[in-house]
Amino acid sequence: MSQRYARALLSGASALRNATAYQVKRQTHLCAHSRSLTLAAAARHQLARAEAPHPGSGVVAALTGSDALQVTFCDGRTSEIPYAWLRDNCQCHKCASCRGLATHVNEFQVVALPDIIQSNVFGVVVDWNDGHISKYPGKWLHQVAHTFSTR
Repeated sequence: MSQRYARALLSGASALRNATAYQVKRQTHLCAHSRSLTLAAAARHQLARAEAPHPGSGVVAALTGSDALQVTFCDGRTSEIPYAWLRDNCQCHKCASCRGLATHVNEFQVVALPDIIQSNVFGVVVDWNDGHISKYPGKWLHQVAHTFSTR
């Protein structure tokens, strides 16, 4: 009986060790998973803060005019920003990388006009008739609007 007792004790200890190892492995996995969730949540929060409009810089409305975009901001300021200037100052990566190159304006060159304008508190997206899409952050528009302010 003592040999049987010893075997039972050893098999019980082995089962306990395996169960403990499984629990430790599982908890470690859960901790790593929750840590990555926490980091992901922190990154989302930081991105949301960076993209959030600063007081007054949010876009309330963006209307098309004959040759300018009429933008109204949360602080009540209204600006008419010429389409030619907006297209030349597109904020996309492709346009920004070409900005340093010398450009020669052809006097017969047709000014790009917007086909579709979408706006929200974060900024304005313009689909130009030349097929290009420009995204203008509200904060950036608010900063440059003083040049074109009408009120």
